[in-house]
This record gives sequence, C-alpha cells and structure tokens, in this order.
Amino acid sequence: MKVRAQIVKLALIAPLAFGMVGGMVISANAQDSTPGATPATDMGICSEALQIGMAGDSCINVVHASPDAPAVDVYLDGTKALSDLAFGSFSGWVAVPSGKHQVQVAAAGSDVSTAVIDAEVELSPDAAYEVAAVGNLAEIMPAVFQVDLSDVGTATDAMSRVRVLHTSPDAPAVDIAVKGGDVLISGLAFPDASDFLEVPAGAYDLEVRPAGTMDVALDLPGVALEAGMVYDVFAIGQLADGTLTVLVVPSTTTVSEMATPVA
Repeated sequence: MKVRAQIVKLALIAPLAFGMVGGMVISANAQDSTPGATPATDMGICSEALQIGMAGDSCINVVHASPDAPAVDVYLDGTKALSDLAFGSFSGWVAVPSGKHQVQVAAAGSDVSTAVIDAEVELSPDAAYEVAAVGNLAEIMPAVFQVDLSDVGTATDAMSRVRVLHTSPDAPAVDIAVKGGDVLISGLAFPDASDFLEVPAGAYDLEVRPAGTMDVALDLPGVALEAGMVYDVFAIGQLADGTLTVLVVPSTTTVSEMATPVA
C-alpha cells in the first residue's frame, strides 16, 4: 500500500474520544498505553512539528479502531467537537490547550446524555498523542500512545520513523518482517505498540506473521516511507472475519521541510 505523506488538519477541537468509563482520570503522559512520566520535550514540540496551535498546546489525533463499534460523536468540555467518526478512520491532528478536559463519547446522532464514555483526561504541554478506541464494543477500552515528533534524519540523510500498533482484538501476537526475510518487530501483542524504528526513507515490502512463524497473515507490499515523516501503522479489523488490515496515520517532524521526499 502507498503511505500518503500528508497531514489531515481538521478544523475541529476533537481530542480523546475514548478515555475511561465513569469519569475516571487518564494521565496522558505516556509513550504507549501505560500511564507514565515521559517528558514531552523528549519527543519534540508538537505545535512546531505539526504547525498547529501554539507553544504549550497539546496535539491529539483520535483513531477509531474498535471493529464492531458504531460511528461516534465526540464532546469536549460539553461541546460537540467531532461528528460521525467511523471505524478505520482518524480525526486528523488538532491542537488543544494542555491540562485537564472532559471527554464524552456517544453513538453518532445521539444525545450526549447517552454517552457511553465519560472521562477526564490530562494532557502534557507540547506533547502529541494518538488516542485509540480498541477492542470489541463489549470490552472497548482506551489506548493512549505518545508520538515521537523529534527530528528524524537530516537534509542529507533521508530517514523515516515508524512503529506498529496491534489493535486487532482477535489476532494473536505478530511479527512484522521484510517480505520472505528478517523479522523487524517480534511478538507484538494486542493492544500494544512497538518501539519506534528509524529507517532509511524508501519503499518496503513487508508482511505480518503470527509470532514465531513464516505464515503470512497480511501482506504489506510497497510501503513508502517519506523522509522526515513519522508513521503509526495500526493493525485493525479482525482475523476471524477476514477484515484484518492496516490503517496508516502519518505525522511530520520539524526536519521534514529540509529533507527530500521519496517519490
């Protein structure tokens, strides 16, 4: 598949669709879905990298990765911020003030009073987060992944940054490998994310295998990674019904304008 190297910049205040049920607090200071204390500055300043908002803001991209959940509307601090986000789509990067926010999620077209998720979330200044709804509807849960938007490569050394996020609820742990060749990421289980890999910009033929085997669960031919870009590759859908596929979510770093994109 061809990775599109463009940022979707919706004029929406649409963060954190999926927090915790019952008004619990999520501290979004994590590089992965486990709360932690990773300093945002170690991963770049999102307003500069994405060219949205202002210094000190947080940046959010909402990903709907729950395969049997309906499209949803998202409310931020009591105001509808995003309408009709469907499975297999993402909101696009938006900037919001850092700090605490109330987030509510309801089925598309329904009243906020019917929200099935009502959460208070706390966002660190300058940090960028992918916030995904994962699992089937009966066990839907949030996964918060900080995105590393620090510089990658240079004007003369064209590099990309990529990681894989396992959000297919019925798929076993997987390996990500070069087609017919070496394993790049091993034993990635639901609902975890791999570490980021920095690789030369270019096109790659990859495949997803059940961990420890040479069987191919999903072919990924012609994955094009552009210089100065960051890619989150979500494995979404379900193995049982043949809907397993990938959703590629691109971001940019501050070096991207200096590097020469791959054709």
